[in-house]
Amino acid sequence: MRILSFIIWSFLLYLIGTVSEESPHGKDFKVSCNTCHSANSWELDKKIYSFDHSATKMPLIGQHKEINCKLCHQSLIFSEAKSKNQCVSCHSDIHSQTVGNNCDKCHTPESWIVNNITEIHHQSRFPLIGVHSMTDCQKCHKSESLHRYDVLGVECIDCHKENYMATTNPNHATSGMSTECSQCHNIYSLNWGGAGFNHSRFPLTLGHSNLQCSKCHVNNNYSNTSSECYSCHQANYNSATNPVHSGGCYSKNCTVCHTTNPGWRPVNFNHNNFFPISSGKHAGISCAECHTNPANCSFSCIDCHEHNKADMDNEHDDENGYIWSSPSCYNCHPRGTADDKSKIIRRK
Repeated sequence: MRILSFIIWSFLLYLIGTVSEESPHGKDFKVSCNTCHSANSWELDKKIYSFDHSATKMPLIGQHKEINCKLCHQSLIFSEAKSKNQCVSCHSDIHSQTVGNNCDKCHTPESWIVNNITEIHHQSRFPLIGVHSMTDCQKCHKSESLHRYDVLGVECIDCHKENYMATTNPNHATSGMSTECSQCHNIYSLNWGGAGFNHSRFPLTLGHSNLQCSKCHVNNNYSNTSSECYSCHQANYNSATNPVHSGGCYSKNCTVCHTTNPGWRPVNFNHNNFFPISSGKHAGISCAECHTNPANCSFSCIDCHEHNKADMDNEHDDENGYIWSSPSCYNCHPRGTADDKSKIIRRK
């Protein structure tokens, strides 16, 4: 019996030696046959299969675990596949080289379906933010195949030239408006105007909020329109009579006294920064009571206060630089009270 067993094992070893020499996996294949095969047949026996593919440059994960070996190893000479560890080695590039050779930038071994295209696009030179994150790929990638993603320009005008050329209010093309749409339009807005319009260089608030563009941008001038109040409101400034602005010392910067409220009211000029009129004996007086000449901003103290010049000269005879004049009164009494002498220079 032992002799018979010895003969059988010797015969099997002979067969194995013969098969090794004629192995379809190539003469340099060193993996033991029983890693994949059993005595049942030369077909792959999945019950005893123990080859560790994760030790190679191509670990079998996801869908790759389920495919037949021959789909990748068509010749069964495994050494020929050592350099074929790139996606394009087995998969045809349906994108025609428009997104590169690395399929794993977008796809996983689990599925070809891409669920995070927005996040992937953030790694490109054109991140999908705002309204662009909701736009169909084909809106920007217009190619002969829905699978091609030819590289496009990243400037606004590259996609929105038709919008730019068709706009007439205002006319973008003839007025020389910037082709960088984001200078005026908000990337998070669903439309080109209204809340989506960015006029941050000159905020359109209150009375300015409902104006037609042409009110300020005369003759389609959108490149160097002045932001100074007087450039638009010269007529209002010249026609003001209470008080008279024109020819006086009133600033042409309307914001010194006014807000953008319609009708120029309320006036927010703070007279207390110059002379208190919100409290004390001067509270409630009109402009004309002190500013007797409406053509300028000069003021009078001595016309209102019935001081006798001789009495005042005598009272101030010890004050250095005293002069009988309204500016002199203000110089010594800037807060309008008799004991306010913060600016008096007394003799030593």
